Amino acid sequence: MSALTTGQRLGRGAIALVAVGALALQGGVAWGATWVVENEQNLKDRLVAYQFDPSEDIKRYVEQAGLSANGELYMLASLPKVVPAYEFDRYCSRSEPGIGVLGCYTLRDRRIYLYDVTDPRLVVMEPVIAAHEMLHAAWARLSVAEQERIAVLLEEGFAPLPADHELRTRIASYEDNNPASRIPELYSILGTELGTLPTELEEHYSIYFDDRSKVVALAQDFFRVFETLVAERDQLLENLESRGAEIDGLNFTYNEANAALSRDIDAFEVRRTTPGGYPSQSEFLAARASLIERQDRSRSLRSTLIQKIEEYNTLLEDFTRLNTELSELNRGINITIEEKDELSPDTETIEE
Repeated sequence: MSALTTGQRLGRGAIALVAVGALALQGGVAWGATWVVENEQNLKDRLVAYQFDPSEDIKRYVEQAGLSANGELYMLASLPKVVPAYEFDRYCSRSEPGIGVLGCYTLRDRRIYLYDVTDPRLVVMEPVIAAHEMLHAAWARLSVAEQERIAVLLEEGFAPLPADHELRTRIASYEDNNPASRIPELYSILGTELGTLPTELEEHYSIYFDDRSKVVALAQDFFRVFETLVAERDQLLENLESRGAEIDGLNFTYNEANAALSRDIDAFEVRRTTPGGYPSQSEFLAARASLIERQDRSRSLRSTLIQKIEEYNTLLEDFTRLNTELSELNRGINITIEEKDELSPDTETIEE
């Protein structure tokens, strides 16, 4: 279909209303009645969209997501509403650790509700979610036969993804919550997040998008924010684990050597204060020099251990900061994170 401007949509909406009235007067004309039945939903959508006054946010989402005239029609016909976090659960309810709900299309009232993302690093996801929910509205308007045909194409588009692709985990989560949600969710997710799709499926999505690459690019930008932070955090965690193992080894060596040194110093003092304990001055001096050398090595090892622990603690601060940042980002997209035990050095106390 050719693209419609807002003005064109207004004109065609008015024409549609006139046509309905005219056909109603011609009830005896069989083709007219059939046309009305077959196009009833489209006419209703045009009427609702015509009467709806979208916010500036919604207008921006339509543009940013690269929606076509049809995509915009289904968006506006769903009376989209951006909802602040404090009342979002009134409209879209699902609370599971690690799962963020940023929007929903409700079948009961055929409306789209969108979570108001306020973190400036994450607002690129808003038009993606809006387009995602628009596709749910579009899916609900497809015939059963068309849904079955598209379902095959969706599975073809999903199959090439690697076994460890995060989308497989996400789809599994949807299925755990509602087994019937697999295909509708694939329909919305593939259409807004995957750049490469089977040709026939791409042609189908062109009904709703003039430039689908726009919404896909936004989704990739969004996920890149998390991927970068998670990669940095995971690298820090690996470094911390390696350093922690090194500290454990050094600490064990230090404590064992220090304990042996203390015993040998006590034995030296006993011999030194015992008449004839050291038969000669040279033997006494040699024993004393050996203990002093061991003390120096122990102090050096202790200094190294302290330095290693200080470096570890600095990295731990960076790790904690990244975890905090990721938690803030997750809260920004309505994800509840399970609390984890704080990572800390598992080393014995260094004693004088």
